[in-house]
Amino acid sequence: MPRDPRQQCARLTVPLDYRRPHGSRIAVEVSRIRSGAAHPLPLMVGQGGPGFGGLDLPSAEEGALPPEVVAHTDLYGMDYRGIGASSPLDCEVAPADRSEATGVPYPAADGSTDANVAWASRVAAACAAHGGSELPYVNTANIARDIDSLRRALGLPALSYTGTSYGTFVGAVYASLFPASSGRVLLNSVVPPGGVKEAIEHKGQAVETAFPVFADWAAARDATYHLGTTGTAVRSAVLSTARTLNSRPIVLADGGSLTGNLLLEAQEALLEQESYYPLLAGLIKDARTGELPPGGSSSLPWGQTLSDNFVSAQDAVVCNDSAWPRDLAHYRAAVARSAARYPLTAGSPQNVWPCAFWTTPTSDRAPAPHPHGPANILLLQNTADPSTAPSGAEATRRAFGHRAGLVTVDTSGHGVDMSQGCVADAVTRFLLHGGPPRSAACPAPGIPGQHP
Repeated sequence: MPRDPRQQCARLTVPLDYRRPHGSRIAVEVSRIRSGAAHPLPLMVGQGGPGFGGLDLPSAEEGALPPEVVAHTDLYGMDYRGIGASSPLDCEVAPADRSEATGVPYPAADGSTDANVAWASRVAAACAAHGGSELPYVNTANIARDIDSLRRALGLPALSYTGTSYGTFVGAVYASLFPASSGRVLLNSVVPPGGVKEAIEHKGQAVETAFPVFADWAAARDATYHLGTTGTAVRSAVLSTARTLNSRPIVLADGGSLTGNLLLEAQEALLEQESYYPLLAGLIKDARTGELPPGGSSSLPWGQTLSDNFVSAQDAVVCNDSAWPRDLAHYRAAVARSAARYPLTAGSPQNVWPCAFWTTPTSDRAPAPHPHGPANILLLQNTADPSTAPSGAEATRRAFGHRAGLVTVDTSGHGVDMSQGCVADAVTRFLLHGGPPRSAACPAPGIPGQHP
């Protein structure tokens, strides 16, 4: 894909280990799109994942922010350390262990976690063998320090920040480490204070909260999808179909099998945006008949092989940021409890990750959010987000105390629409007009209602 011609790119060298600032250094790639405003707001755009590159986010973020903000803001992007063009990690993880389906560790059809344990052990061993000297230093605390290094290189007294999903955890750590120079910090779809590990563990709750929106949508279209005329009936149809497929999987054209747990994994991904609902409802409809149409599995979210860099960097960040239990019996019991409480995710949120076998000590754990600093943080959260549970935003706001406000939006989907209505007004005021962040409850986009 061609790069935005307005975008300027540069290379920043930063310490590998900030405790040894005169030691080894690594290269971090950064980018900028200038607005042309006389006194622009410098705004760093942080990416989700972890594992995704962010160099082209300044161009992409223009369509996400309110127009008034874009007109008065210089947007900065970065491939975080270990990712993309920034001294990328490559653990030489086998392609079979980098499939999209494998990377979200749903248990086997019978509930067993043995295959997940074997996968996690292989990935951790690959990173221990091939991750190199950079591996301990790829973590969120150092990513936040790299952002502040960019601020200092630019000679800015403050560098504001916005990020979505994992990007919110980067922003929370940035605001915690650098309260005086972090500018305005806007966090969209908020990872809880414990980071990605805690967000994963809350996925069962998040999916259960978001599913009724899809269920009501499908029930209103029962003539098309035949999943039931009420949300309750649609839920029963999904769970009964999953049970049937776990006993009798559908053989796919590529030779694989569609189990019930694989169906639930696809559902978890397709709940993220309402635009995916027709694909999800069609998949469940076809699964209930016992046969997918020819080629029907090609566009579903389980067949892609992820890049070695994505998997390596993601696991480095997640495993370095948090301590994970080593006892495999812990995961077996936790998966069973989660599956009973949140059957729509079959225990996956409590399953084992490569972090259970991680042997490389991390250089830094991320600091917890704290209220010591200016009131410069605004959180945005949809009330039915299937990926970052609303409880994470509420916990983060409480942890920041007077520093933070929370704008909730009465809608589903991962990622708050900042471009219009009540949310756009709140974002514009917060980023451009100063003052403390204001909490508010906004209606779904396009629906008249309360403004902050």
